[in-house]
Amino acid sequence: MQISYFRKSNFSLEKTAENIKTNFEKNGFTVLGETEIENGKMILVCKKDWIKTLIKENYELLGFLPCSVSVFKKGDNLLVGTGTPSLLKAVSQSPALSLLASQADKEVKKIVNESAGVEELKPKKVKLYSTMSCPYCKMEKSWLEQEKVEHEVVYVDLNPNEAQKMVDKTGQMGVPVTEVEYDEGEPEYIIGFDKPRLSEILGI
Repeated sequence: MQISYFRKSNFSLEKTAENIKTNFEKNGFTVLGETEIENGKMILVCKKDWIKTLIKENYELLGFLPCSVSVFKKGDNLLVGTGTPSLLKAVSQSPALSLLASQADKEVKKIVNESAGVEELKPKKVKLYSTMSCPYCKMEKSWLEQEKVEHEVVYVDLNPNEAQKMVDKTGQMGVPVTEVEYDEGEPEYIIGFDKPRLSEILGI
C-alpha cells in the first residue's frame, strides 16, 4: 500500500521549503512550524477543520493526517512529500472520513506538485485484481471498458501467486483492488470500486 507521496523538486531546498509554506497557506492551511532534519527540513501544516472532523469521527486516526511535509536531499535528488491522506479511507469505515481523505489526497498532492515545480503524475498502466464471482469487480471492469481505459484483469481466485502479491502490496484480502502505475514514482492502490477516485486519477 502506498503510504507516502514524494516528488523530485526542480528547485533548491530553500526555495522548495518556501514554496511549501506559501502554497499551503494559500490553500487554507495553517503553517505550524519548521524544523531541521538530516539534509533538509520538515514543515508542519494542517487544516483546523480536518482536525475537528477527525476528533469527532475517530480521534485515534489523528496520526494519519498529512500534517508534516518533508523536503530533503537524497543522493542527487531533492525530494518533497508527505503521508498519503487516502490511508484514512483504508483504516476507517466513516463516510465523513472517506470524503475528507479523498479531498485531502487531491489537495495535498496538488500542493506538493506545485511546490516541487512538477506536473501531476500520469498513469501508464491499470491492473484490476478481481475474482470470478465479485459483483463490484464486474462493475468496475464494465466501467473501465465503457470508458475505454486499457487495463489488465487478474483473477486472484484462479492465481494464488497473484493473490499473494496483492496481499503483500496492499494488506488487503478483499477485491476489487486497482493498481495504477505512473510514469514515475510508486504505484497507487485503490481499495474497492472507488469510482470518484479512479475518475480523478484517469482523467474521466
